[in-house]
Amino acid sequence: MKKTLSFLMMAMLAACQGPAGEKGEAGLMGEKGDKGDKADVSSGGTAALAALTPSAMFPGRTAVMQLSGVATHFQSTSSVTFDDPAIKVTKVEVGSNANLRLMVEVGVDAKLGAHDLTISSPPTGGETGNEELKLTGGLTVMPSLGVELASGATSGPTVSQGALVDVAVRNLDYRDNPFWSLSRFAGPISTIGTVNATTVRMSGLAIVDVLAPAGALAVGGTTVGPFGQTITYVSDAKDTAAPQVKARTPTALAFGMPKIGETIAEKRATNLYKYTTTADSQVVHMQFGALGTGWSNFVRPSGYTAPASGKFSEGQAFDSWASGGAAVVRNVLQIVAKKGDGYSAVLASDQSGSMAHNYSIMVKAGAATALSSLKEPMGGDTAMMPLASVAELDKAYYGTDGKIDTAYEDDFIKFKAKTTGKVYVQVGAVPGPNIGVGLRDAGCSMVVMPTQYSRGGTMGVELDVKAGDTYCLRVSGDTTNVAYNLIISPAL
Repeated sequence: MKKTLSFLMMAMLAACQGPAGEKGEAGLMGEKGDKGDKADVSSGGTAALAALTPSAMFPGRTAVMQLSGVATHFQSTSSVTFDDPAIKVTKVEVGSNANLRLMVEVGVDAKLGAHDLTISSPPTGGETGNEELKLTGGLTVMPSLGVELASGATSGPTVSQGALVDVAVRNLDYRDNPFWSLSRFAGPISTIGTVNATTVRMSGLAIVDVLAPAGALAVGGTTVGPFGQTITYVSDAKDTAAPQVKARTPTALAFGMPKIGETIAEKRATNLYKYTTTADSQVVHMQFGALGTGWSNFVRPSGYTAPASGKFSEGQAFDSWASGGAAVVRNVLQIVAKKGDGYSAVLASDQSGSMAHNYSIMVKAGAATALSSLKEPMGGDTAMMPLASVAELDKAYYGTDGKIDTAYEDDFIKFKAKTTGKVYVQVGAVPGPNIGVGLRDAGCSMVVMPTQYSRGGTMGVELDVKAGDTYCLRVSGDTTNVAYNLIISPAL
């Protein structure tokens, strides 16, 4: 009802209005405004870089980025560089004179933090030189791992070079690159045994490389992606939980000179050694003797070797071995490809330690020659057709491409002794699967020494041979598709 009355009143008022009046005179003109600046129609203004998108990346990644500018002269011949040589521009595509598309690779060793970008574009007309522009802090390289503190700790642990450390990390790049398979620690540390890994977290035991820089440790990691690609991760050494590395001088070992009175005094303790070869392609024979009561067939000297780089990931895990029940001396063989320094970290196989874990250690070295191949021929090898044959064991021989194709298969390798005395044979694989070696007669049919197995990464036998006699080695394992290496060495 109220709406109806309002409508009627408005209509009545409109009906009462008279006709429109005459148009009034125009008003006075206002004062003239200030003169504006002249536009720069030739260049569009001062050239500048606006933004790089995305503006953050993880090390070890590749991405397509957009670089935008204002009044710029981008061209296909424009050169784009970063202030870190580990950050590379591999492709440039022009969208317009103010937009570039870049393919950027950030290396694993790129420095974390902000980085400057510089672009140089050739002149397009009236310019006297290249257009040189810089985007300060345009790209930030971020850590892809965050280190976790141990329960109750307020800072990372202190650990010596060549020593063991517990590590746990979070994957900060889990959305695009989750931990997938075969996840391991990397960088200046190497994984020992297995790790516990989900898509976003990894934890386990690692050993610090011999030459890891003293101070805060930047933990690294790797995983194998769904297409077989290796994906890398790095942490920031400034992380509050980062382990702190303490410098350590390895004990020098002279070839042929035993070092006595050595002890693994505490649980999880390691002793670190260094030796130097003077020629390429050498076999190094390490022997442990004078074994204290802390050692047994179940608790053995074991450890990890590293080449001159000091990286245990480039060496091998070893478990010392001996023939017979009551071991007086335990052995380890290693092939050193390049002359120079070599390292070994020694610990108890069960990571125990006490004053009764005492021993002596001695290393010897000699020439070594590679076997042509340990790969199986079509149809497999047999007693009549072994994988390899050494016509005369005048020095050490080794092969690196052996493989257990099916569980408990027989791989045969023959050799003929040059001199009467000791011969040492070692087969090595990754720790975990059983791998073993035994001895048969010259025809590879009659068992002379049963195959002995180990899950520690290496297993060997010590043989007494007679000059001129031929012997046949049997290599076997309990797991399919396990790669192995083999070393046959006369006494050095």
